[in-house]
Amino acid sequence: MLYAGCDWSDRWLDIAVLDRSGAVLGETRIVYADSPDPVARYKEFLAPLGRRWRATLLGIEDVHIHFARSLAASGMAVVHVDPTRAARHRAARGIPKTDRADARLIASLVLAGECRPVVSHSPAAEALRVVAHAHRAAVADRIEAAHALRAALVRLWPAAVSAWPPSVGGLLSAQARGVLAASPSPSAAAGLGRERLAALLTQAGRTRAVEDEAERLHLIFCRPSMLLDPQVEAAEAVRIRHFVAAVDQAVQRSDALAPELADRYAAHRHHALVSRVPGIGAILGAYLLAEIGDRPVERFGSGRSLAAYAGVAPVTWASGQTVSVAFRRASSAHLRSTMHTVAFSMANHSPGAQAYYRRRRDAGDTNATALRKLGRKVILSLYYCMASDVPYDDGIAFGYDPSSRNAPVLQRAKPLSEEEIVRARDMLAAPQASVTATARAFGVSTQTIYRHVLGRPRSR
Repeated sequence: MLYAGCDWSDRWLDIAVLDRSGAVLGETRIVYADSPDPVARYKEFLAPLGRRWRATLLGIEDVHIHFARSLAASGMAVVHVDPTRAARHRAARGIPKTDRADARLIASLVLAGECRPVVSHSPAAEALRVVAHAHRAAVADRIEAAHALRAALVRLWPAAVSAWPPSVGGLLSAQARGVLAASPSPSAAAGLGRERLAALLTQAGRTRAVEDEAERLHLIFCRPSMLLDPQVEAAEAVRIRHFVAAVDQAVQRSDALAPELADRYAAHRHHALVSRVPGIGAILGAYLLAEIGDRPVERFGSGRSLAAYAGVAPVTWASGQTVSVAFRRASSAHLRSTMHTVAFSMANHSPGAQAYYRRRRDAGDTNATALRKLGRKVILSLYYCMASDVPYDDGIAFGYDPSSRNAPVLQRAKPLSEEEIVRARDMLAAPQASVTATARAFGVSTQTIYRHVLGRPRSR
């Protein structure tokens, strides 16, 4: 049997092959520009080196590159070598950092068994992973573009930052982007009439209370503001217009990928299982299954290994009489952030998760620690359900009987306190008071005023 190591870059692959004794049988460099099919070129290189060259075990630090995936699809064995472990071996042996030396080092680690097998996903799971990573990147770009737009507005036009509240989407809303694209400076916005504002809001998709919203924005834009030199303000307006275009492009990317992500999520093997979990919607469920895959038993072997991979299992350090428990940083960053969001969402939608989170908080855990422990219980439950094909049950996951009298009940925080409700009723009792003005004063929706202050649903 032969043992190969591959050090990859964006232009070529360096490959070294060892025999059982550790002797170097051959080395080569496959340049992408000269080899249209690197997999075929790799097999041609292996053929003269041994009779059983097809059983060669190739180690590589990134098993997600195209060469590694294509080689595994052709039937060749590919294993993963931890880059951190390889760097430690390189430093301990004093090996220089070159592509050729790295290929030899990786091959020696494969020979010594310092590697782990790669469990490939099904085509449907791999397609979900690709689309989920694209959607995650689009969402990150959308957030970054929105922050850049907000920072530019704070420099020039602070009133525009708070013109659209978070309840309607803030600066990411279509209405805000439409108005800012037409008037990216205070002077340009002050020149917009009510009819023009109403037309922009209608074009952005608003259908209800268009005239009222146009009047509100007109009053904000007509207020006196700090002025700059006209040339400087025009330059800042150009800058803001480009930021608005960047936000538009990022929003369009994420919106275009959302239906594709939902379709891939629905085609996943464990879609029916994850969709039953309270608090996990289509986007969050797709992110979760994209990182776990559809073969968790073959890939991780146990729920504890999956919890460690997700970053929700702590690391215990012990030396003599000193024992410390630390946060696990060696984990999947994507799955760790996803599990944090899953735990936060379940604490607001699952009675068992909410009760467990409150117990951990009452015990003295911080918010992050309580969410991490909740995420560990969730990931262990999901692993058991995936391994045994048992439907998810919130009572079994958190150890309570839903039919008992002491079963936890989902509690939601009221949007308004008792004092605020009394104040809102006093405001509504005043002459010419309106529900819309009262809701705006407290920063809530009109539906909240109708339901919690007036005690009746809003009439349609």
